[in-house]
Amino acid sequence: MDYQFQIQCDLGAFRSNNEDAILFGIKTEDKTSVNPKKLAWMVIADGIGGHNAGEVASEIFTKHFESVITATEASKTTDWQEWIIEEFKIANLKIFEQSKLKLTQKGMGTTGVVTILTEDVVYVGWVGDSRCYWYGANDELQNELKQITKDHTMVQLFVDKGAMTQEEADKANNKNMLSRAIGIKANIEVDTVQHPLHKDDVLLLSTDGLHDSLTDSQLIDFLTKARNGDPIETQMLKDAITAGSRDNITFGSIALI
Repeated sequence: MDYQFQIQCDLGAFRSNNEDAILFGIKTEDKTSVNPKKLAWMVIADGIGGHNAGEVASEIFTKHFESVITATEASKTTDWQEWIIEEFKIANLKIFEQSKLKLTQKGMGTTGVVTILTEDVVYVGWVGDSRCYWYGANDELQNELKQITKDHTMVQLFVDKGAMTQEEADKANNKNMLSRAIGIKANIEVDTVQHPLHKDDVLLLSTDGLHDSLTDSQLIDFLTKARNGDPIETQMLKDAITAGSRDNITFGSIALI
């Protein structure tokens, strides 16, 4: 399996600084083998906090995962979901401890989504409202877009409790008020999930500056192009800005080819 990445991390039309971050790569395992296995990964973050501290938090988070993934000797016995949870906890403490060193960084935090792709499974861990989507053929061989992550927001809690419909949540003025974030407290609760992968599937990681601005239909159109090897970064950004995005806009697609 090979992977084709397309990424964008942009200031957007309204913000004066970019507090988003994204990193990705491919790690080759057992290079002595005739057919060495590849492990692909991507991490995305949307920083929060005043005085530009959000960009510090998102950078600490993404750089941590880049470092540990590079250093990890993966094996068939690696429990990737447990591994992701533990590394989230370490990154969380790094940000939390850093926030106590400078007054201008007090209270900083970030959202975060991490994906680890083996040959036939993606392992996803997340905190906050940055997202991971899967696009591919379902059991009926029909193309389907699925949001793998569930937002950690106050309105999502209300939806889960039946106090608000999803349509009401989508239109709420406070829909981006987080119920969880990385680095705000010493302890953190991380959600994880795994999803099967096949050739021609596409994964999309995004911050809310993108997915709050584009419809599912638009996402499907772009991911279909990504699956075909066509460039999507520039037009996807333009469409999010045209749709009125008032935030930093960051996304990354991984097409399995």
